[in-house]
Amino acid sequence: MQTRRRLLIASVALSTTALFGVTAQAARPAVPIVPRDNIAIISGSGKTPSLGEVRGAIARGAAVHDWTISEVQPGELVASINVRNKHYASVMIKYSETAYSVTYRDSTNLEYQLSGTNAAPTRRDDFNSALPANTPMIHPNYNRWVDTLIRDINLELRRL
Repeated sequence: MQTRRRLLIASVALSTTALFGVTAQAARPAVPIVPRDNIAIISGSGKTPSLGEVRGAIARGAAVHDWTISEVQPGELVASINVRNKHYASVMIKYSETAYSVTYRDSTNLEYQLSGTNAAPTRRDDFNSALPANTPMIHPNYNRWVDTLIRDINLELRRL
């Protein structure tokens, strides 16, 4: 009897933790968008790759985690990701033979806002008040997704 009761209590405690843990994760406040400018292109061969080779490496790196790529013009790509048909992010990737930059373009359901606005107040008023006005803010997953995209692109560039 005692074993069943302990098992029941442990089960209820675990279920409650899981339920509130997921809710807390989903409600994370917006953070500043991390700028990713002038990332050096380092090829594995040590040679400077062509613009076409850089474009191919970016496209292959983006595909690893289901980013889709469309070309705006030579040296400019738009990469987009749709996560669970609920969250969408789009970035502009400008590149040359020596460097590339990844810049926020658009998003859906990622709490994008400018600091100092009343669009969507966060629970971190003390943190946000230290930021300059109009600092772009977004859900922390965006920065994580872009970091992963850059890591995958860099891996592909090292294969050149």
